[in-house]
Amino acid sequence: MTSVRLPRLSRPGVLESIAPKRLFELLQPYTDFFASRSVRIESPDSIDCQAVIREITHADHETPADLLDAICLIDELANAVAVELLLDRVPGHTLGLEQGGEHSAADIVTAAWLTEREQLVQTHARAKLKRARSFDYYQANQTKPPKYVTPAEETLQQLERDIDSWYVERFRGQGTKIEIFDRKDEVDISILHGSLFRRQPVVNAGNFDIKSFWPVQSDLAIYNRAFGELRINAKSPKEKALYCRLLGKHLFGSEDCFPTGVKYSLEPLREFGFDALSPGDIDGIRDVKLVELWLGDPDERYGVITIRKGDDLFNWAQGRNKDIHIKRRLISATFKLQMFGRKSELAVTVRPPNVAMYNRGPIATIIEAWLAQRGFIITGLSTRKPRHEPILASA
Repeated sequence: MTSVRLPRLSRPGVLESIAPKRLFELLQPYTDFFASRSVRIESPDSIDCQAVIREITHADHETPADLLDAICLIDELANAVAVELLLDRVPGHTLGLEQGGEHSAADIVTAAWLTEREQLVQTHARAKLKRARSFDYYQANQTKPPKYVTPAEETLQQLERDIDSWYVERFRGQGTKIEIFDRKDEVDISILHGSLFRRQPVVNAGNFDIKSFWPVQSDLAIYNRAFGELRINAKSPKEKALYCRLLGKHLFGSEDCFPTGVKYSLEPLREFGFDALSPGDIDGIRDVKLVELWLGDPDERYGVITIRKGDDLFNWAQGRNKDIHIKRRLISATFKLQMFGRKSELAVTVRPPNVAMYNRGPIATIIEAWLAQRGFIITGLSTRKPRHEPILASA
């Protein structure tokens, strides 16, 4: 089972909200340890919660690790959001909870620790998904979003082994656990794995000691079905590239499904406004308009997108006195190009970091020259990293 350690209890009093009978069931296996600290665990009515809290908050090398795991997990998950996530996975009757009974959040989580421990640990991983806020984005290398199909258990296990092998080679703790949560429009992929070994100084009652352990790192990947984008919350660029490669290989059939290189950018829209759409000195182009823009929500956890459509969005923004320097992520932009000698306009869609959609016939040379000149194609000389900020304010 995955071990979950918190550095401290955020709410020591949470133990007092557990029903005495259930608290006794939780603590009874550690009777000998508490007895050695002059704390009696003899019956539900004999428990001194304040004494138990004191021993947990002043844990030392003799404190059972399993007890710390239990208390810290209960402390973190004893809230309404986590309880809802837990009950979505495990029905209340499976936890031994009577319908209509008086059960606190801590009661419900404690019952899960006692009867469905692995489900509780997986709920912990799911709850952490809700808190991830910073993501890097990777567009699939095809115009039609690749289809996600629930992987077989053997496929999932191989994915875990491949990820684990990469981390072990880099001196991380062995063990990787993947949980997939299919949410219709998006697929959440929780990745728990070992981190670098840690030795940490601790002090207890004036005595200094060293604690040694393998921390658990929690990463997250989310696949958006609508437009084939993978967003990743992880620590390093190499880890993000690893997930792009291995998730592409095992879940979508190609290691190259989500390229990590950056070819296109929409930053010129933010930096230059109307001037970004100038035809410049590109022969054949008469005029360019912005007709569609996808903006990411400032809270990236939920994958919410605002889509603006119109005949000319810059004129619209100017007419409504909109500020174009807002902190929103630019996801996709569609331009309409008027060409000399052509009655119909050409549509060009740019979707960073690596997708552009337009006519690939003879006219493509002109389109690509314009994209490069205006900065929508990133050249080898450019080192700018796309910023997740917006261009058109919400109404």
